[in-house]
Amino acid sequence: MNPLEKLRELGQSVWLDYIRRSLLTGGDLDRLIREDGVRGITANPTIFEKAIAGSDDYDEALCRLVAQDRHADVTSLYEALAVQDIQLATDILRSVYDDADGTDGFVSLEVSPDLAHDTDGTVGEARRLWKDVERPNLMIKVPATAEGIPAIETLIAEGINVNVTLMFSLAHYEAVAAAYVRGLERAANPQHIASVASFFVSRVDTAVDHALEKTGKSAAKTLYGKAAVANAKRAYRRYQELFHGAAFAELRKRGARPQRVLWASTGTKNPAYRDVLYVEELIGPDTVNTMPPATLSAFRDHGRPRTSLSENLNEADATITRLTELGIDLDEVSEQLQREGVEKFAASFETLMKALEEKRRTMQGEQVATATYELGAYESSVRARLERWRTIKFGRRVWDKDPAAWSEENMGELTSRLGWLDLPEAMHDQLDDLSDLADEVRSEGIEHVVLLGMGGSSLAPEVFAKTLGSADGSPSLTVLDTTHPDAVRAVQGQLDHARTLVVVSSKSGTTLETLSLFRAFWDGMGRNAGRHFVAITDPNTPLQRLADDRGFRRVFRAPPDVGGRYSALSVFGLVPAALIGADIHGLLDRAWTMGEASSFCVPETSSPGLQLGAALGELALAGRDKVTFFTSPGLQAFPAWLEQLIAESTGKNGKGIVPVADEPVYPPDGYGADRFFVAFSLDRDASAVVERTLRALEEAGHPVARIRLRDTIDLGQEMFRWELAVAGAGAVLGIHPFNQPDVQLAKDLASKAMSQKRGDVATDRDIASIDDEKRVAALVREWMGSARGGDYVGIQAYLAPNDATTARLQQLRGAIANTRPLATTLGYGPRFLHSTGQLHKGGPDSGLFLQLVDEPVHDVAVPETDFTFGALIRAQAQGDYGALKQRKRRVLRINLGREPLAGIATLIDVLD
Repeated sequence: MNPLEKLRELGQSVWLDYIRRSLLTGGDLDRLIREDGVRGITANPTIFEKAIAGSDDYDEALCRLVAQDRHADVTSLYEALAVQDIQLATDILRSVYDDADGTDGFVSLEVSPDLAHDTDGTVGEARRLWKDVERPNLMIKVPATAEGIPAIETLIAEGINVNVTLMFSLAHYEAVAAAYVRGLERAANPQHIASVASFFVSRVDTAVDHALEKTGKSAAKTLYGKAAVANAKRAYRRYQELFHGAAFAELRKRGARPQRVLWASTGTKNPAYRDVLYVEELIGPDTVNTMPPATLSAFRDHGRPRTSLSENLNEADATITRLTELGIDLDEVSEQLQREGVEKFAASFETLMKALEEKRRTMQGEQVATATYELGAYESSVRARLERWRTIKFGRRVWDKDPAAWSEENMGELTSRLGWLDLPEAMHDQLDDLSDLADEVRSEGIEHVVLLGMGGSSLAPEVFAKTLGSADGSPSLTVLDTTHPDAVRAVQGQLDHARTLVVVSSKSGTTLETLSLFRAFWDGMGRNAGRHFVAITDPNTPLQRLADDRGFRRVFRAPPDVGGRYSALSVFGLVPAALIGADIHGLLDRAWTMGEASSFCVPETSSPGLQLGAALGELALAGRDKVTFFTSPGLQAFPAWLEQLIAESTGKNGKGIVPVADEPVYPPDGYGADRFFVAFSLDRDASAVVERTLRALEEAGHPVARIRLRDTIDLGQEMFRWELAVAGAGAVLGIHPFNQPDVQLAKDLASKAMSQKRGDVATDRDIASIDDEKRVAALVREWMGSARGGDYVGIQAYLAPNDATTARLQQLRGAIANTRPLATTLGYGPRFLHSTGQLHKGGPDSGLFLQLVDEPVHDVAVPETDFTFGALIRAQAQGDYGALKQRKRRVLRINLGREPLAGIATLIDVLD
């Protein structure tokens, strides 16, 4: 006969101390029940940690749970997985339970070890788990701590089956048995209640043997490996006295069952002992032995069943006496073991939570764009930063919107500018409304959408338009974020007003450029013009009032606690995206995934957003403050959005990170030691040229990051990653990442220029005409001669943006770099005033600025005002020049005349 089956004949039930999904779904538990007579299952955090985190058994279930609730914390995920396992196991063991008339066939599920010293918490969680599992053959595991004892009584009284765990001494057992009896006395139907008292065995020998060894006495050696069995036999004898004598007779008449003793921790720890020691020596009626798989197999193979619990009881008493004589207090040892048991289970539970979080993140990693870093000499400082953040729980502080994450001093506007953290979840409630507008517009035959906005209001829509394109049947999107009259006229001339929708987008609702553009387009719309306009703005702004007064089709209100450059995933970005038929649900879901991958409960060392933020910040501190972007073709537009996010967030207090986008590619020696290279690639169009360049840069000692996107919808998660990263980099640099204190200066000086006031505003004497080539050459030499190591050149083009002009300006960037190995940036004015302009004036004095203006042939009046677009852009250029001069920046201003392309070519010749 199978030795395990023989145990049943001797009155002992065999339970399995192990659980995992494949055991339940693969038929193995059925086999163990059928062939080995297994009649129950126990589990604990250590077992679940191994089963859930250490295998792929739960991957499919975990994926489903995460898909159902991306914001579920790991404790909830663990419970969901554990409950599923327990339900599966109880269903498999239900036939055992029924055949045994409710005395066997149980599966145990433990309350959180963190509640071991919380009576009310234990009771509450036990009730909830009992309800969630909803199986009569469930047992809730409760520790036999001082706080657990009253919880056991309460739960038994309520009819909840309890497996009392972590008992090590006779005193523990006495308290547990008494609580069980009191609970039965209070119970309405005690005949339906079952309980076991789990008495731990092998750990006692481990502790006592260690204490015996420390005595140094030869007599101690004779007691090695005997304390645990002796201790257990005393407990079993007490069980017989309590539950088979007169004390339990009245409850027995009411149908109550004895609380069986369960031998736990029966795997042999000391290899010198027989591997089935704690099975063979603890066999008797009305007991349970819960065995780990290895012990089960060993006993099946060579176990020698006998009724051993009634043997040599006098010897057991003598063993305890001899321990006392040797100065070993078994009760004291037992109390220590219980404390350690609670701590170990709590540590296992914490390990389980970490492992489960890692598994979730790994699964999400299939959805989160992969980022790899080759930082060379800077890797240690980045790791150290992440470790410091982990120590202070920086990520939790960010998610808690705690201003102390950035500064212990009151910097203002910190907590009121963190709403972007919640956008991926919060915006889901508005997506149907956005989709309805898009459907409505398509049904009316709208073919063109023109977005009027600046900075944060325009950059994300432009990226979506250029990267995602318009879906079939959806209108095209043109972003107009310049006041150059040639550009205004060009867009107006392309449109069929009857089939055009104009989106007026301004957070403040007071942006001069946007309102001027609105007036120009309103003037041409004719009757029912309001139906052709949509506004996006914060609540109760002048733009909202204007939209209401003029009967706009729709007004979308943005959350006021989201700054413009962090608003891509708000209505500022998603309304235009919806209008062109983009997958706005996908964009938000991907962002949500990234948010979860970097959430408050994720260790900072594992957070994708904070990993990047630490790299950006630490490299900037080390002088690598020019983050230079390479992209595969499908992502070429993305760095334009990143420019504003990085420059406007970090460029202040004389500090800053300079974003370098669309720069011509140079050989490794064409770059200074101030670069950090970041490459974005799409799976479908990864660039071999870019990869070769990156490898060469790495070999030359430059730090490099690679970010791989599966598809363009991953833009959503990249936007969130970089928002969190830039916020983190701001903390490294010690600046306020959500304000823009130096932007207003240029606006004020532009207003002065518009009203013909002089002050610090540039005059014509500050401009060199491209026609005076000799003077231009001298000024360029002087200007370039002021360059220092670590400087960069910022080209500020107050010109009409178009492909031809951009191509010529790119040539100019190359000519500058050929003269000096300086990073170069390019921005069209006045657009860059709402983007990199903050960095130019508030960041470090490392910029050489080249302001290029021209003389439009045909100006365009701004309706409802007394000025033209030509006058406006001229005033903006003058205002920015004056602001740069006030900040003592090195700036050269050149008028390219009426033929800007030819003027740029002349500049290139001068540089050559």
